[in-house]
Amino acid sequence: MDFKSVLNKIETNLSNHQQGYYNCLPFMGMERLEKYLPGVEQATNVAITAGTGVGKSKLCRFLYIHSPIMYVEDNPQLGIELDILNFSLEESEEKIILSEISKYLHTKYNLNIGVKELISVGKYNTITPEILEKIKEAEEYVNKFLSRVHIYTDIRNATGIYKKVRDFALTIGTYYDVNGNPLSQQEIENVVNNYGDDYQKISYYKTYNPKHYVIIIIDHLSLLQPESGEDLRNTMIKMSSKYGLRFRDKFGFTTVFVQQQAMDKENIEVNYQGKTIEEKLEPSTNGLGDSKTVSRDYNVILGLFSPEKYKIPIHNGYDIKKLKDNYRSLSILKDRDGISNKKIPLFFNGATNFFKELPLPNDSLNLNKVYNLIEKINGK
Repeated sequence: MDFKSVLNKIETNLSNHQQGYYNCLPFMGMERLEKYLPGVEQATNVAITAGTGVGKSKLCRFLYIHSPIMYVEDNPQLGIELDILNFSLEESEEKIILSEISKYLHTKYNLNIGVKELISVGKYNTITPEILEKIKEAEEYVNKFLSRVHIYTDIRNATGIYKKVRDFALTIGTYYDVNGNPLSQQEIENVVNNYGDDYQKISYYKTYNPKHYVIIIIDHLSLLQPESGEDLRNTMIKMSSKYGLRFRDKFGFTTVFVQQQAMDKENIEVNYQGKTIEEKLEPSTNGLGDSKTVSRDYNVILGLFSPEKYKIPIHNGYDIKKLKDNYRSLSILKDRDGISNKKIPLFFNGATNFFKELPLPNDSLNLNKVYNLIEKINGK
């Protein structure tokens, strides 16, 4: 790497920008967030963290699955390819598909129907024959979703995840030697099978299409299965520090790690009367669960907070008694190449996996619209 190589990238990216490709996949409809965090960038490791039941997996899906798919499908002229490898260690494939059906019904028909209603669990949770017909319409949407989102629920250890990602990488790109020549198919097979010393010929990897985005999601990190002789902490470090950095630096992929905040942080700090209780309860890099050291491997760390969970009446100027559990605060806890410690207030509808930036706290007209929407959602 030399000055001319860097200058060439600057000029190429400027040309891309002038033609309408912003060298990332923007977060659709999140204009305030985009001012600080432009979107999904290649060769970036991201962590999303929150306490139990706050919606970190839903935020991950919203920002790193739904938004990229929407952007790519809305801009076919840009020639962007997108694949998302979702290692779902917590939710089944069926649950994910059900959530997508809920999203479809909300997007197309403005219906708020959660997973339990879809599968008629409980006396008061069910659907009408009319809604069932609308659900049947979702088949094309779900099939398109599954063509981009590859869901893995049976690979639960770090080495298995790495091998799956590497094998996928070799279907959309290849290894090159120091002279820029691609390795032969036999040489690649030797590398994959750990046979001989052909791995020493590898200088770099490159996708066939430079605009091919690959997003790897590991949800969540603490549910990884330790391999022989390892404990959970070492497994998490192995996943982020060894394999996560390979995904980023060798392949140029984007990896999103969902990581819970430490349980003892919630239990202890809920009664801590420091300068503000919110500051002690909100997500932090120091509060990452099971292993704090992995924070150094992340380019970006996003935290999600629900003040209603702790009966906090006012948060950043917002009336939580009115917004209730539909309010979330999104914090940029770390951004290695940007601005940290920024907070974005969000409206949240958990049943339909929907987030939207809230009006400013002094915008009473538009906030009243939000209050009315919440009452409608709650059936009042």
